[in-house]
Amino acid sequence: MIKGLAPGTILQFIFIRNRLLKNISKGKKFLEIGSGNGHLSNLLLKIGYVGQGIDLNESACENNKTLNQKWIENGNYIVHNKDFNTSNFKEFDFVISSMVLEHLANNELKIFIQNAINSISNEGKLIFLVPSNMSAWGIEDEIAGHVKRYTFNDIAELAKDNGLNVDYKCGLNYPVSNLLLSLSNRIVKKNESSILDKNNIEKTVYTGNRVVKYKTVFPTYLNILLNEISLLPFHLMQLANLKNEKSLVMYFELSKKN
Repeated sequence: MIKGLAPGTILQFIFIRNRLLKNISKGKKFLEIGSGNGHLSNLLLKIGYVGQGIDLNESACENNKTLNQKWIENGNYIVHNKDFNTSNFKEFDFVISSMVLEHLANNELKIFIQNAINSISNEGKLIFLVPSNMSAWGIEDEIAGHVKRYTFNDIAELAKDNGLNVDYKCGLNYPVSNLLLSLSNRIVKKNESSILDKNNIEKTVYTGNRVVKYKTVFPTYLNILLNEISLLPFHLMQLANLKNEKSLVMYFELSKKN
């Protein structure tokens, strides 16, 4: 079984690719925090950026190295298996992190954001994707060790608390993820309920390499349905709902104040 991407992830990647190519020149350096199995880094490398990925999950880092071996061999990508909050990175053009902030309590979040700020150049950007819409809180948040789901107001407060500008923010995946939420929760409950017994650190590490059929991995035959062409109508719906606070994913960009 090929580890294909979930429909919501495909929609996010379409948006990210188009957004970055319009705003950040090819050849720029990125750092992906919480790079997991390397799919987002793979997207960035394919469209012309160079960078590094960091993740706590050792097996996910090995998968990342396999997926992105070509770029590792040509010197355009490096994978680190360690804790970002105890690491020291400098002078990246942008830091990007998908589904990480929601794992962090306030004290950890403060350290994380300050370290991310220190990792970019003066003109650099911080780019985050987080789960949103607290009314959608469910078992997946519990097994993943989430602290919260974000709102647009939370983003404004996060920027204010850390002396940052909010350059852009929007909601993603509406209405696809909303329509699939009930089914998704049933699949998670059936396959991952045992994870509820772990502590939040263990849950966070676990999410770097989740393997759940019809949730995080999909059979090859579903490629006919789960691809950019077939999902184009849903991408157009996504674009029409960027300000919809019912969206289950939020994308935002922050920068340093001059």
